[in-house]
Amino acid sequence: TSQIADNERQHLRDYLEAGKGMVVLHHAIADYQDWPWWYREVVGGKYLLKPEGDAPASTYKEGVDVFAEVAAQHPVTAGVGPMHFEDEYYKGLWISPEAKPLLKTDSPLADKTIAWVSPYPKARVVYIEPGHGAGAHRNPTYRKLVYNAIRWTALPK
Repeated sequence: TSQIADNERQHLRDYLEAGKGMVVLHHAIADYQDWPWWYREVVGGKYLLKPEGDAPASTYKEGVDVFAEVAAQHPVTAGVGPMHFEDEYYKGLWISPEAKPLLKTDSPLADKTIAWVSPYPKARVVYIEPGHGAGAHRNPTYRKLVYNAIRWTALPK
């Protein structure tokens, strides 16, 4: 969804500013396009639904083999090895230069970084790009990644 009511914005802001964490999965990178606080500060990334300035619109390709590997040692990537499953790639995302990469890929269909820790200083926030369908959801390595992300973001900041 690209819209969120003012009272919902305030609830979400209060939640995160209280230090409570969040895991942002797959399509949610395209949410709240008109709310810079959300995509710039909290998520640390944005799927561009249309060109913005010199940046072209982001693209996607579904039904492809996704290959990913750990980009950095972190509690979210603990026990997570290389991944391979059918899913969807995004390319041309705006990703904050302050985001800390967790997963990477060498696919020409995707940006190099496909999961990261957001730069948001008040709460633990993780974005994970894979997760379009059953190929990811049934994969034990992907499930471990999401499990770790939930556990880590639940810790107090």
